[in-house]
Amino acid sequence: MKVSEIFYSIQGEGKRSGVPSFFIRANNCNLRCMFTSTNLCDTPYTSWTPDDEKNIGEMSVEQIIREYKRHKVRDVVITGGEPTIQAEELIFLCKELKSLNAYITIETNGTLFGDFVNYVDLLSISPKLSSSIPYNTKFEKMHTVNRINSEALIKFNELNQIGKFDIQWKFVFCNDNDIAEIKEIQDVAGFPDNKIYLMPEGINESDLNLRRSLTVEMCKKYGYNYTDRLHIIIWGGKRGV
Repeated sequence: MKVSEIFYSIQGEGKRSGVPSFFIRANNCNLRCMFTSTNLCDTPYTSWTPDDEKNIGEMSVEQIIREYKRHKVRDVVITGGEPTIQAEELIFLCKELKSLNAYITIETNGTLFGDFVNYVDLLSISPKLSSSIPYNTKFEKMHTVNRINSEALIKFNELNQIGKFDIQWKFVFCNDNDIAEIKEIQDVAGFPDNKIYLMPEGINESDLNLRRSLTVEMCKKYGYNYTDRLHIIIWGGKRGV
C-alpha cells in the first residue's frame, strides 16, 4: 500500500472520540481541498504533496499487520488521504485485520464505493462541501464535478439501514451556508439527523476556537451531533498523532 504514516494514538473525531486506536494513513487523495478560510486540508502531505519525503511510501500489508500487533489495541482507523483509492490493497488489509478481531473504522470522502464495505465496522463519511472546493489547481474542474457521488452515498446508507455496518456522516463546518448543502446531500442519500456530526474547520486551536461556538449552535438548532478535533487541541498540527 501507499502509506503516509502509521501510529498509535486516540481517535480525535466523531462518535469514537477518545478511543485508543491504531492509525493507518493511506497516501494520495482524489480530492484536494482548500477551505474558504484558505486552509488546506489538515493532512496536505497526503493529498497536495503526497511525495513529501516524510511520508513512508510503500508498505506491504504484512508489514502493517506486524506493526499493528505491537500495540495492544483493537480499534484500527484507516484514513488518508483517501484510502478507498487503493481498493484491492484495502480489502486485503481489512481481511487480515478482521482475522485479528480488529474493530475497523474507514474514513472516506464517500466518492468511491467498493467491496471494502464487507469488512468495515464504522464507516466515517465526510462529503466535501462547496466550502472546500480545490483552489487554483490543475485538478480543480475535475474535483468540482466529482466532489459528491450521490449513487455511492445512497448505497452506503442503504447498507447501513440493513445493519451491514455503523455509519457517521461527518461534515467539516465552515459557516452557516454549509447547512443547506448538508440538507441537500441528506435528502439524496436518506440518512437521519442523528447520524450527522458537525466538526469545526481548522488546522490549529485558534481556528477551532473561532468556529466552535457557531458549530455547536448549528448542532443544537438542527439536532446534529457535535464533534471536536482532539488531536489538534492536544498536539496542534503535529504529524503521527
